[in-house]
Amino acid sequence: MIPTCPESDAPMASEYLKPMLDVGSPRVLNCNVMTRQILATDPAAPTFFRNKPMNKLVLIKDAVPESESRGAVSPIGTKLYFPFNENDIYEGGRTIFAHDKGLERALADSFGEGALKPDALKEDLRILGLLDHLPSLDPFLMKDVFRNEGIDINPAYFEVGKELWKEIEAFILQSFEPLVQAAFPDALASDEKVRTLVEKIWEGRDLDTLRPLAAAFQLPKGHELEIFAAWKGINFYAFQFERAKPLMTDMMVWLKDLQIPLAAVSAAERAEMKATLEATKNQIRGEWQVAEGIIREYQSSYDKLFRKKEGSADFLAFLKKSNKAYWDIGNALGKTGHASYCWDVISKRHPGRKVPWEPLRDILQLLSKIFRTDKKPATSVAW
Repeated sequence: MIPTCPESDAPMASEYLKPMLDVGSPRVLNCNVMTRQILATDPAAPTFFRNKPMNKLVLIKDAVPESESRGAVSPIGTKLYFPFNENDIYEGGRTIFAHDKGLERALADSFGEGALKPDALKEDLRILGLLDHLPSLDPFLMKDVFRNEGIDINPAYFEVGKELWKEIEAFILQSFEPLVQAAFPDALASDEKVRTLVEKIWEGRDLDTLRPLAAAFQLPKGHELEIFAAWKGINFYAFQFERAKPLMTDMMVWLKDLQIPLAAVSAAERAEMKATLEATKNQIRGEWQVAEGIIREYQSSYDKLFRKKEGSADFLAFLKKSNKAYWDIGNALGKTGHASYCWDVISKRHPGRKVPWEPLRDILQLLSKIFRTDKKPATSVAW
C-alpha cells in the first residue's frame, strides 16, 4: 500500500513516494516515467496505452481491501494511480482499482470527457484486464501474457534482456518436458513433436491439443488452461525466488541488527518504532516463508513423480490447487520484492547503510505500509 500524501505536503511526499512508485519494483508499472523516457528518445514511439492520456498513470499491485476481498477471485488487485502533477508524480495522487465498477467514470473525470477514444479505450481496458489477472507486474509475466494474447506493446516497457529471457524460458520449459513424455509416449520418437507440445503448454490456449495431458493428470474440466498458466507462473516465481535471495538476506540482517536510538526520540515513540520493527520483520519473514513453502511443496511433489518414480498423488494434488498457490507466491514475492527494493533505494544513500533517525523512521513506516491491507476502498483519498 502506498502512503497517504496530502498535496500540500509535496516535498515530503516526493521523497517518501519515490521508491514506492519507482520502475524497479515487481508491484509497479510506472507508465508515466517510462513513457516520458521512451518519447524523449523517440517521439514517434508507440506508448503502452492506446489513449495517450492514460500513459500518465502508474499501475500498482496492492491487496484488495478487506471489505471487497470476501468472495474475490484473487486477493491482489491492480491500482491505477492518478498523479496530482503528471510532471512530478511523487507529489501524491489518487487511486482506483482496475476492477472497480466506477473505473471508466474515473478515467473520464480525470482526463476529461471526450479525451479517450472509445475504440482505443476498449483495447486499453482489455490490457488492464490482462494485468489484473497477474499476481505481480514482473516484466517477464507482462511480456509473456501480451505475446500470448497477440497484443503488440512496445518492448521498452518490459526491460527483459534477451539473455535473461532465455534463462527464464529454459528454466520453465525444462519442467514441462517430463509431463509431455508421460502423457504423450508417442512423442518420444520425435524431438520436434515434444518441442511443439511443450510450446503448447507454454502458450496455454490450445486445449484440444493439451486435452490428453489434462486427462492424464486428472485436471478439473473447465480449469485446465488456468492450471497450466498457474503452473508456468509458479515456475517463474521459483526462478525469481533464487534471484531475490541475496537482497532479501541483506535486508533481514540489517533489520535484525537495527537499534532504535535512545537519545533521538521519546520513550513512547521509541516503543512504537520497536513494535513497528518487530511486526515488519515478522511480516517479511512470514511472506518469504509462504513463497519458500510453496516452492518446496511443488519441487518435492515434482521430484517424487518424475525423478524418484514414487507416485503421482502429491503432484496431482498440487496441480489442482496451483491457481491459489500461484496467487499466494506472486503476492508474497511481490510484497517482499517491493519491500527489499524500497529498503535498498533508501538505505544505500547512506555509507554502510547506517541511516540517521529521520530517514530510518521513514523506512520503517514505509515497509510497514507495504504489508498493510486497507479495510475499505480509498478511491477518493490522496496518496
